[in-house]
Parts: sequence; C-alpha cells; structure tokens
Amino acid sequence: MTQLAGDCHCGAIRVILDTQRTAAELPLRACGCEFCRRQNAQYTSDAGGHAHFEAAPGSITRYRFGHESSDFLVCAECGTFVGAVSETDGGLLAVINVRGVDLPGFEGRTPEPMTYDDEAPAERSARRAGRWTPAVLVEAQSTV
Repeated sequence: MTQLAGDCHCGAIRVILDTQRTAAELPLRACGCEFCRRQNAQYTSDAGGHAHFEAAPGSITRYRFGHESSDFLVCAECGTFVGAVSETDGGLLAVINVRGVDLPGFEGRTPEPMTYDDEAPAERSARRAGRWTPAVLVEAQSTV
C-alpha cells in the first residue's frame, strides 16, 4: 500500500491518497476548462484507492460551476484549490489537484490534456465512477 499525503499552502486542508499504485503509475491529467486552466490544476485519481480530505473548521469553500455536478474545494484561508468531489449513489468520489496539495511523486511529469466539453451528464457520471477515487471529506467542527 502506498500512501501519498499533501496539504494546501497554509495546512488547513490535508489530503491523503491510499493506493496500491506508486505515484509514477497513477494518471496525471490536465482538464482544459477555463477554471482548471486558470488554476493550472493537474489531477490524479485511483478508482481502486481511497482519498481522505481533512479540513480545519471553516477552511473549505465549495465552488460549483458549469454542470454543477461537482464541488471544487478551495481553502478559505490561503485560497489553494485542492481538488473536486462529486456525490454519487455509490458515495463520494474525488480527484486531487496534485499541484494544489503538493502531492509527492508527480514532479517533472507532463499531464495528459483532457477535454470534457461534449460530455453528456450520463457520460460524465460514468467517467467519474470509473476513474475518480472513493473519498471521505471530514470538516472539523469548531469547539467554540
């Protein structure tokens, strides 16, 4: 089992990816949509793995755009885009922005460019179910 861990710039959001694959074996993709290009995001995921997002109280801002089928997770403290999650019948699925959380093992790799503009909603859901990582998102509650 490989465990890859990273966090946003200020450390308020931590991401752990548990996988049977090494970072070199995991895909690296760059979505061509305007949001992802502006963020210079590069994504990985493993449908056979597990992602754990842990956030300090009040540190997650969720942003939805386009088809509004995913929440793009941005740190409310430092503004880092850490990844995206989508709620499905099978549970939460995620992709991790390896640049945003400085996930180790992806340095020097060129991401595969991806374009999803022509996807129908059913195709989008099927792609995510086949590629994205099962995940949990734990948002700590303030004790004040």
